[in-house]
Amino acid sequence: MRSFSKLSSTRLAAATLLLGSLALASAAQAAVEVASDPALYSDKISALHNSYGKDTLVRTSVSIDDLENLQKTVKANASELESQKRTISEQARQIEELKRNSGSSTSSSSKEIDDLKRTVNEQERDLNTLTKQVEELKRNSGSSSSSNNSEISSLKQKINDQDRATDQLKRTVEELSRKVK
Repeated sequence: MRSFSKLSSTRLAAATLLLGSLALASAAQAAVEVASDPALYSDKISALHNSYGKDTLVRTSVSIDDLENLQKTVKANASELESQKRTISEQARQIEELKRNSGSSTSSSSKEIDDLKRTVNEQERDLNTLTKQVEELKRNSGSSSSSNNSEISSLKQKINDQDRATDQLKRTVEELSRKVK
């Protein structure tokens, strides 16, 4: 098939006509004339038809132009096929890269979540410690000491700030946990 496609359509037509005329020459002189003129694009290709052991030359509906168009289509399809193969290969490579990257990002996200949980726990411990200190100051301080009152207010403010930060961290950890799952 490969050597067939390498033949030019003119040579193919000439070879078919010559073969057909030789086959008919032995049986009887038919109305087939062999000429050395070049084939036209609109010329039809002849074929040998074997019917019960008798070969006859018949006209087909395939023209030289059809053969040339077929050859061009085959080349275009082969080029398109190679392009598709390259695209598929590139997409497969990208998929593998994404698989590798998503696995590492999941582990890094898990690590970040663990770090955030540790930070939340540390802040809760700090918050509890500050609460205890405030309670202790309330017991030990007298109502007459204004410096203790400002210190207590300052500690209460710190407790409130830490409480808000802890709540924010909890929300962040919960969001990240949902994203990882």
